[in-house]
Amino acid sequence: MPYQKTILCIFACILSACSTPSGVWVKDNMPTLESDQDKYTCLKDSQQPYGYVDGNFGGGGWGWGWGGMSNGYSGVRTNHELYTACMKAKGYQWQPDIK
Repeated sequence: MPYQKTILCIFACILSACSTPSGVWVKDNMPTLESDQDKYTCLKDSQQPYGYVDGNFGGGGWGWGWGGMSNGYSGVRTNHELYTACMKAKGYQWQPDIK
């Protein structure tokens, strides 16, 4: 019981560390259409595929792999460092939300 507050505090700190700062990318005198096109281009260029296959090609796993049944997964995620670099290269600046 005496550790409940400590555990709650640690949990809250972990959750706050995982949050993404909110705000917008801005560029002076930029029409909305061009701004949206730049954001889309940067988002598309910063996508990185990831995947995992257990290497058990054809034996004992579940799901179809390259030679038979195999465990695995794949997807795409945004590399935020690449997205930020792209937006900065196009002349945008990050403006955090004012709270």
